Amino acid sequence: MDYKKEIENFVVVGFKNLNIPLITDGQHNFVLEDRTKNFITPPPKGFKYHKWAGSLKSSQAFAYNVFSGVNSKLLDFELPMVVFDRDAQIDVILKFEETNTIELFEVKAFEIIKLGKSTIKFEEKYFDKEQYRRPAISDPFIKFLKMIIKSFGDQTIYGGGVKQLCSHLLGIINIMDKPEYVKKKFKLYSFCFDNPFSTRFEQDLINYKETIAKFKTIVDEFLKDIKVSERVEYCGFLSAREYINKNKEFLGKENFDYIFKRYFY
Repeated sequence: MDYKKEIENFVVVGFKNLNIPLITDGQHNFVLEDRTKNFITPPPKGFKYHKWAGSLKSSQAFAYNVFSGVNSKLLDFELPMVVFDRDAQIDVILKFEETNTIELFEVKAFEIIKLGKSTIKFEEKYFDKEQYRRPAISDPFIKFLKMIIKSFGDQTIYGGGVKQLCSHLLGIINIMDKPEYVKKKFKLYSFCFDNPFSTRFEQDLINYKETIAKFKTIVDEFLKDIKVSERVEYCGFLSAREYINKNKEFLGKENFDYIFKRYFY
């Protein structure tokens, strides 16, 4: 079976496992007519839907379906962090007051299959020191970006994900000294759907893990260089399967059962 069709078949079967009528948009067999049906419960008013929120492959829906059962006092979705002229959005935010820790989850589902040999390119503003909100970190961050470009070269990686993580790091650094965050520690995770339902997807998972591991070593050095490593940590790849299994009570039984019926069957 064609890889694309294999993935579409996987997500369609998973949705059907929930015994919810599959009513599509009439153009794709994996995109729902009503995007809210892609979520375990209707998202709250003002929820910032992604463009393809109705797709059964949506990482936003996957993130919501995993975390929406968490105590609302701890949880938020789509935290905006100003980078340059627009915000970087983090998928999931957990706030633990007792430890002064904010855990940030960049959630990936099927994006990791978008692999190809292409040079990582950042917009010109990333290399313009005048654009930085914290001038003191402009030179180190530009140096960091150049190291990322050099280190990955034309390797087959999910380059868009690497660039996104760089933006998230800059966003965290931009907000970390705001009054509401000044005493907080930030932990950023690459939370990834990791059910190896096919040989091809398993290989893409391996590739993504290797990319993230290499990326983490570069990030660690950068954070030490700008002397924020005690407050900002990039924790690297986080297995969705392992996290969900270890946090059943925290996530809620309803979400736990839903996730395994739909994504880990």
